[in-house]
Amino acid sequence: MDEACQKCGAATDGDHRTLMMKCGYEMSELKIPFIMHEMESRRFYTLRVCKDCRSDWMRSIQYWFNTPMPREPCGSGIYVRDFGSNREITLEEYREKYDND
Repeated sequence: MDEACQKCGAATDGDHRTLMMKCGYEMSELKIPFIMHEMESRRFYTLRVCKDCRSDWMRSIQYWFNTPMPREPCGSGIYVRDFGSNREITLEEYREKYDND
């Protein structure tokens, strides 16, 4: 039985991959169609994807791990909750993300 890739929708012709993330954090916040599983009181999340989308995911993880992100304070005094972390953002970033006027 063929499955469609959960990311791009392409038929996988039976050659699909399962991406799995183990995390104690609620992943539904990401608005990604993870399938949640529970085993021994622990949650993990999966996606069924084609080879190309799996490759893109791996490249993204590699970039995240190998690219230092500056954590310098910007001095705005505006702190937001960002997927479980408190981060200071600029007024422009705040307006772009949170002002819906």
